[in-house]
Amino acid sequence: MNAEAYSVVVKQLFMSGQLGVSIFFVISGFVLPYSLSKINYTVAGFPYFMLKRLLRIEPPYWATIALLFISGLVPWQSFNIQQFGANIFHIAALYKDHSWYSPIFWTLAIEFQYYILLGLFYPLLMRGRPVVSILIVCGISVICMFAKLNIPDLVFTYWYDFAAGYVGFMCVINKIRLQTAVIYLTVFCAIVVWQVSIITGVLPFVTTLVILLFKQKPCKPLLFLGNISYSLYLTHTIAIFFFLKFAKAYLSNQVILFPLTILSCVGFAALFYTIIEKPILRRSKKL
Repeated sequence: MNAEAYSVVVKQLFMSGQLGVSIFFVISGFVLPYSLSKINYTVAGFPYFMLKRLLRIEPPYWATIALLFISGLVPWQSFNIQQFGANIFHIAALYKDHSWYSPIFWTLAIEFQYYILLGLFYPLLMRGRPVVSILIVCGISVICMFAKLNIPDLVFTYWYDFAAGYVGFMCVINKIRLQTAVIYLTVFCAIVVWQVSIITGVLPFVTTLVILLFKQKPCKPLLFLGNISYSLYLTHTIAIFFFLKFAKAYLSNQVILFPLTILSCVGFAALFYTIIEKPILRRSKKL
């Protein structure tokens, strides 16, 4: 592969990184109800559930905001208390005059909408027959797709990802058989392909199948990446910016530059995880 062709491939890989958001949502659609099933969750536990989520998610997020200011990626001169509050409370999308400090932060706002809905309605979904539960969750997405709902900052715009993960969850807790889960996923994701796009339907389908078919304990490198995944999500834009700013003065060969950029992101995320996220995670588990 010549340098020009490699450059095109690298750009495509970086642009495809946004597909990770869909995978992130599918995993949330699976992991969150699965964790609630383990503790026999009832709606009375909603405040505690949200507190645990806040303690898990917020402190590393706040530390990332601090890093953005300290590093100068968000200029101190632009500080505005309203914009700061809008970012802290994940509501920047509600204000036309305020933006996210990092372009990736909108996904956390979507996640928190999902946490609230799941915390409130999970017990109701578990009371009925599994097929009814799945039809409700997937049906919400189908209605939104046919209604052409496309509000970027609303969880229902991406509900198909969470719904696919939910189908996987119902299979893993033995509410439905694997073959049944595959049939539901095939029909549902085919509708997503029809109404949205091929990649939008295929990606949650494949992600959920991977969850269902490869349930054994992952190898240590994958386990390591899983542990630092949230830190990697939070800090990768910071790591990329500063590494490229430094490295481009010495490297122009993208064959070398691309993997080194990836390694720098992983390395910085591992450091952030060790110093910031891991101690917080340890304390939150004691609650």
